[in-house]
Amino acid sequence: MKYKVQYQVKISLAVIMCFLSICPAQGKESFTIYWENDGTFVKPNDRTDRHYTEGLKMVYTNQPACNWLREFAKWNNFSDDKTDVSTALGYFLCQNIFTPDNVGDPKVRNYKDRVFAGWLFAGLFAQRATTEQMEHFELKLGMIGPSTQAEYTQEMVHEIVGADAPKGWGKQLDDEFTIDVTWFKRQRADAITFSHTSNFDSHLEYGFTVGSVHRNAVLSVLFRAGFNLPNDFGPGRLEAPACAIYPANDEPMHFYVFSRFGGKLVEHDRFLTGLREKPVVGVIQVGGCLRHKSFELTYSQTFLTREYDEQPDEDSFASLTLNFRF
Repeated sequence: MKYKVQYQVKISLAVIMCFLSICPAQGKESFTIYWENDGTFVKPNDRTDRHYTEGLKMVYTNQPACNWLREFAKWNNFSDDKTDVSTALGYFLCQNIFTPDNVGDPKVRNYKDRVFAGWLFAGLFAQRATTEQMEHFELKLGMIGPSTQAEYTQEMVHEIVGADAPKGWGKQLDDEFTIDVTWFKRQRADAITFSHTSNFDSHLEYGFTVGSVHRNAVLSVLFRAGFNLPNDFGPGRLEAPACAIYPANDEPMHFYVFSRFGGKLVEHDRFLTGLREKPVVGVIQVGGCLRHKSFELTYSQTFLTREYDEQPDEDSFASLTLNFRF
């Protein structure tokens, strides 16, 4: 197991170091922490501890100037010759944890439920954007299984918050190598709602993921209302990071509330193996975002329709995002 996880880490680090050597960090940089959890201490309105129960992702981004990024900005006629295109690179490390319901009491657990599983992955992404649209291309290399150390992460968190100790990690998914590729696009959707102002705007997001862990397509629309709305593409999520290309005239302070309505077409989800997957999953996200100078804090809750036939009812989780620009 140790060999497997070391092999995966070496591959991921080699890919990242290769890109860092080709495009050394310069220009605007940021560091972001995404944390998602369904515990009552971050989501007091709904008591659950199950299924997708925790995710922690650390992301570093910068905007280097290198030849292949300049070609990437022009590729596939992303914009006309009169519109400036900015680019950015991002590097990340993430751990996700999945469990069945009744995590601390196997006696009342439904045998037709999710299994215990950890997913540890690293990767990189490239982004390009104008003032009207943004594209994101991402590669994830990782591991599922005991080598991810998800069991010990959950035990530590439960001990800190005083929750029941999880029981059943001895039957988690075995070690396996994973690779996923993601593409998504965000663009202003003012034409289908209202004109963009400093107090209101809307964005459309669509894309897909293909790989050994997930194969799906997503579509959603985002609405924001507040003051000094940033001229960006809205808050990011653990599975879909924020745009790393910041407008030059961005205000030093803003606050807004937002809501996202969307859906996901699912062809494969490794963590639902053995269950009857729902082909369509609905998603609603609501939250707020506050920025003061270089710091930005976002809190939200995400509500999903049932993801598999055996699921007793709907799931939800809370998200905290801290972004620091330097």
